[in-house]
Amino acid sequence: MSRVYLELLNEDHFDDEYVGWHSQSHTDFYSGSKRIFTKENLLEEFHSGIKKNNNFHYGIFYKENNKLIGVIKLGIVNWVHKISDMIVFIGDADYLGKGLAVDAINEGNEKAFNEHKLRKLYGGMYKDNIASVKAYLKTGWIIEGIMKDQYLHEDISQDRILVACFNPSIFKSEYHRKGLYSFEDIYQAN
Repeated sequence: MSRVYLELLNEDHFDDEYVGWHSQSHTDFYSGSKRIFTKENLLEEFHSGIKKNNNFHYGIFYKENNKLIGVIKLGIVNWVHKISDMIVFIGDADYLGKGLAVDAINEGNEKAFNEHKLRKLYGGMYKDNIASVKAYLKTGWIIEGIMKDQYLHEDISQDRILVACFNPSIFKSEYHRKGLYSFEDIYQAN
């Protein structure tokens, strides 16, 4: 049973705490963007997604206390191909390391495949972000590829691990449940 639920965010959710999550030290490691986040640019992205109907911000709420603890960003959705990036971000550091990202990814998969009728989800993260890789793999995602030395993190080259998940109601073959790489291929080969 999931310990979290998802709800579409509204402008009121973009408070100081939410904006502050985006400047915490763990944020850059997860996003890899080195981007400076402000309330204004977060709201601009949010409103643009609503206007274009291609970027959805779901709040991750902890069921026990209904607290907003993170966000799933589904988008930019390509409606022609019915695919989308899906980023899962536990922003509230008090809720990190509790396996809640696994629950959130499962809920995000459900929204993407059943409500938005997408065929495929994809994402990528630093190779050293092992917790995120494991969380995605626990929810039916596969490792689809590796982009060698894609990132610089603290002046050290990092591979980007590419993950994907295929809508099981559309893709029923074993091929879509097996990645090109296993976790062991990547993390025990070094």
